[in-house]
Amino acid sequence: MALPQHDDRGQGRVPGLSSRIAGGRQSGRFHRASPPPRRRGALGRRPHQGRLTATRVGLVSTTWIRHTVSADGGIHTITLDKAPGNVIDIALCEQLRRGIEAAAASEDAKVLILRGSGKHFSFGASVEEHLPDKAPEMLAALGGVIRDLIGFPYPTVAGVQGRCLGGGLELVLACGIVIAEASATLASPEIQLGVLPPAAIALLSGRAAEDIVLTGRSLTATEARRIGIVNVIAADGDLDATIDTFVTKHFVPRSALSLRMATRAVRESRRAEIESRLDETERFYVEELLTTHDGVEGIRAFMEKRPPVWRNA
Repeated sequence: MALPQHDDRGQGRVPGLSSRIAGGRQSGRFHRASPPPRRRGALGRRPHQGRLTATRVGLVSTTWIRHTVSADGGIHTITLDKAPGNVIDIALCEQLRRGIEAAAASEDAKVLILRGSGKHFSFGASVEEHLPDKAPEMLAALGGVIRDLIGFPYPTVAGVQGRCLGGGLELVLACGIVIAEASATLASPEIQLGVLPPAAIALLSGRAAEDIVLTGRSLTATEARRIGIVNVIAADGDLDATIDTFVTKHFVPRSALSLRMATRAVRESRRAEIESRLDETERFYVEELLTTHDGVEGIRAFMEKRPPVWRNA
């Protein structure tokens, strides 16, 4: 069966179900790898203020991921590049995990920037991959990426434009700093299809969790900042420059070693709590929710282009 495509027309698109990928229960276990090769003549070159993009070299591309590294090796940028809408599926997550692993192995790195190409960060995931025969693989999926991000050895920054939905929002929530354009919208609308977002539940808490998960409503960048999901709001069209300025000011001048140590100290206790909550929520999703009628009905109804028939059971 062909995967439904997510696009702006809304046909065949669920606003943001997240996709999960196999091999996801490794928590921050990165294998040592050689850092990306530096271009001849690039040694010692400093990024220009607010123009980090001008110095990126060492492009590492896969089918749906672009991984670039600044000339001095300090800034790694991983960009979701799967048109339309950077739909998150198993294959994309496999490539994303490889990119994160490679970035984590660099001893010169100071920050990882996570981006989405095009007008939107991500529409979410393939609905078909949320059916029961794929669900366990999916849950091992995004959960694995989330564990990689929260266990990442140095600061992480997510840059958000347009729609950031479902699995895309879960990726963003796993990053330490979120910079969003003023017109960006963020949502976790899984409840509309009768399911839930395990990683968002693990990463959020209190009233923010109840609002986002139980209503499925869209938040503006301003609302998201008010409840602590977004750190910085960029003017529309200025996201690249805002990220560059933030990273250049706050991370580039610092010691890579000190950033790693501080990152570890800040995240260590919360990381254990998040991983425990994620384990339990993934188990609940597979062993309890997907054994009910309504836990599958919304997905099937969407695939069949009909209204869901809820049995409340």
